[in-house]
Amino acid sequence: MRYLISTSSLMLLLLWPIQAQETLSSGSAPVVVAPERILTAETKYLTQLALKGFRLESQGLLIESLDGSTIFADHQSNVAFNPASVIKLATSFTALERFGPDYHFETAFYTLGTIDKKTRTLKGDLILHSTGDPVLSTAEVNRLVNEVIRQGVARVTGNLIVTGPFTYASYTKTAEGTRRVAALLRKMGIRVAGSASFRAPSGVKGTMLSTHSSASLRDILFRQNAHSVNTTAERVGEAVGGPKGVEAFLTGTVGIPASEISISRTSGLEINRITPRSTVHMLQVMIAWLAERHMEPEDIMPVAGIDSGTLQSRFRSEDYRGAVVGKTGTLPATDGGVSTLAGILYTKDRGPILFAIFNTRGSVTAYRQLQDSLLKALIEESGGPQPIHRASN
Repeated sequence: MRYLISTSSLMLLLLWPIQAQETLSSGSAPVVVAPERILTAETKYLTQLALKGFRLESQGLLIESLDGSTIFADHQSNVAFNPASVIKLATSFTALERFGPDYHFETAFYTLGTIDKKTRTLKGDLILHSTGDPVLSTAEVNRLVNEVIRQGVARVTGNLIVTGPFTYASYTKTAEGTRRVAALLRKMGIRVAGSASFRAPSGVKGTMLSTHSSASLRDILFRQNAHSVNTTAERVGEAVGGPKGVEAFLTGTVGIPASEISISRTSGLEINRITPRSTVHMLQVMIAWLAERHMEPEDIMPVAGIDSGTLQSRFRSEDYRGAVVGKTGTLPATDGGVSTLAGILYTKDRGPILFAIFNTRGSVTAYRQLQDSLLKALIEESGGPQPIHRASN
């Protein structure tokens, strides 16, 4: 039986500072109560890092209870490190807040004009309405175009107009997607007399010729995070305004200080920065947000040792299988070698525990082993695992 946390309790987390709490008494100023610190696991972990020759200034770490009342490890938690693919959680949370977990992306061709069936001519514009489907494939775009042809269109007197973010296959930007679909129309026999251009979405769509609806956003994000699919994350990012859109959500809605976040790629590729402290705070807010909608973290993140993907081979023994839900990050050639892991531990005695482990400038393989040892030791110190039981995904 796993821990059940009420929405009201989770929402209280939003009122708590990241590493300290305030108690109020009538007519008095706030009193800051420092969290309890239990650093046994941290001491062993830092010692192991040092013994293997890794520089401690290249490592970041924060592990604390879900309510922030207890800190189990804190090493440079206010220093911004490269999170690698852990930034996909920020991209995911931004998309969930923007669209909702059950949202289905729509991609459709519309006519803004009339079709002359005899000459197979659309007298007007061809509209491609898109809401930014991040998993739209070339085959699905081909089907959409073929349906336009079956509807009697071989020539367009006006323009091709794309509304909303539009990406497909490996084309992760709207401008790329627009150019490629214009070329595809020509290749498949549809001649557009005018130009291909982007227009902000509006209420006027015209007459529908073909349409495609995606899987639900929650299912898209789960697969993205379980398998760390960079292309999907780049395209999800495009749908929410790119790196700046994700940054704005984190600093505005989540409350992360602007000095603790910098995103250049919404997949986590290349150079991005966030502190362990802000990562754990984001997890707190996201868990509360999910609970409000009757969802669990494992609805959008993989369960270690159970779900296929980057965590399938970790924590897979019977002692730990199902006790860790999280997101990995790996960049072997960036910042001297980056390995990260962030998420939730489920323990018998201490309940859910949040963690963000950022390792840079070292061996990815060695870092993963140390991360796993740290979390396993903490699980044992916390009365053992309280695993999630579900079939493999």
